[in-house]
Amino acid sequence: MTTLLCVENVSKSFGSFKVTDDLSFQLEQGEALGVLGPNGAGKTTMFNLVSGDLRADTGRITLEGSDITRLPAHRRCRLGIGRSYQIAQPFGGMTVFENLLVAATFGAGGAGHKANDLCMDILASTGLLDKVNRLAGALTLLDRKRLELARALATQPKILLLDEIAGGLTEQEALQLIDMVNDIRKQGVSIIWIEHVVHALMAVATRLLVINFGQKLAEGDPQTVMNSPEVKRVYMGMEVQA
Repeated sequence: MTTLLCVENVSKSFGSFKVTDDLSFQLEQGEALGVLGPNGAGKTTMFNLVSGDLRADTGRITLEGSDITRLPAHRRCRLGIGRSYQIAQPFGGMTVFENLLVAATFGAGGAGHKANDLCMDILASTGLLDKVNRLAGALTLLDRKRLELARALATQPKILLLDEIAGGLTEQEALQLIDMVNDIRKQGVSIIWIEHVVHALMAVATRLLVINFGQKLAEGDPQTVMNSPEVKRVYMGMEVQA
């Protein structure tokens, strides 16, 4: 497999508090890497370091072999790193279509009919086509999450970072989301997904990464990782007898 993203010995501190501590992992082409960890483990900070919303204090991040450690977020987006946010942040006074058009134009560098066609295709695939002219601020929780996913896709990413996109959804809504994410991966987009809805993550992930206190706790085959006594103790609060 081809290594798409490589995070090497990355650390980030806020004052004396180290949020990411010598963290290393790779993402291969076509993979879906699931990320688990307790609240406050540093998962979203890890995303911010990969996307460029934060700059690492130490370490190195490469995309397809090129060093992007010091590149700003907009440059990384143009190179193929798209992301959603845990709390959906649409332009509430714009329509659903206008939100996507901003992403397609400024995130992916598209314009004109090509950008319009891309947006319409994404709206159809994410179940938002009938809400194309609705103001984003008036959407339901499910549709706001769909829009968050759609905006990330409109940047035409090679890597899609999903931050707890299943949170707050009903069981049926989560199943719809799983289908959407699996379809995205089939189209050649590699995925890193932070999620607390474990069954949703397990339905998509080809590999799991568990972090705690900003450090890697476990990594590997999803079922093997979930059966790890240390993961059960730290993430699920279960004491496993020897």
